[in-house]
Amino acid sequence: MILSTQASNWDCRWPDPVALKVATDRLLAGRPPDDPSLNRSLGVTIRMEPPEDPQNPISALLVSPWAVERVFWHHQPNTLPPIIHAADLELDPQGRVTSGQGVILETKNRTFPVVIHWEPETGHHFIQTLLPQVLDMRTLDEAIRHALGTHSGSLPQSSLSNHLHKKVSRRGLMGLPSLLSKLRG
Repeated sequence: MILSTQASNWDCRWPDPVALKVATDRLLAGRPPDDPSLNRSLGVTIRMEPPEDPQNPISALLVSPWAVERVFWHHQPNTLPPIIHAADLELDPQGRVTSGQGVILETKNRTFPVVIHWEPETGHHFIQTLLPQVLDMRTLDEAIRHALGTHSGSLPQSSLSNHLHKKVSRRGLMGLPSLLSKLRG
C-alpha cells in the first residue's frame, strides 16, 4: 500500500538510547555467531549528540559490529517528520510507514539522505550511515573517528577492504542535488 506523507501513520517516540541499544542487541543476536562481516569486538554503543537547534531531530551515534550510523528521532509531537521524498511512502500491513525507504531529512542547517527505520522498541527513526563497515576498526573510538572523518593516519595496508574503503558522496551518487533543486524550485 502506498500513501502520501500526510495520510501515513508514523510511530515517532521520544528518543530513547536504551531502547535503541536493546533493538540493536536483538538484531545482533539474530546474526550468525561466525558472521565474517561483523567485528564483534566493538559491541553496541550509543552516544547521544548535543542538538544544533531545539527544532532539529535529536541524534545519536550508534556503533555496532557492522557499521557506524547516526540515528535521528523526530520528537515534535503532532507534526510530520521533516523529510522530502520524491514518491509516496509505502505502508506496512499495520498501516505504519515501512522501514527501508530512502528520504531526505531536513534540519535547520542542512539536508542529507537517510533511511527510515522502525523497530518495536524504538518506533520510527532515521539512519544516516557514516561508516558502512567496521571490520578494520580496533576500538570504539577509532570507529567513531573514522566515521566522523577525524582520524589520523590510514587504515592498515594489509586489509583488502582498505582498497575498497573510499568515501563517496551519497548525495552525488544518488543525484540528490538535482532532486533537491527540483523539489524546492
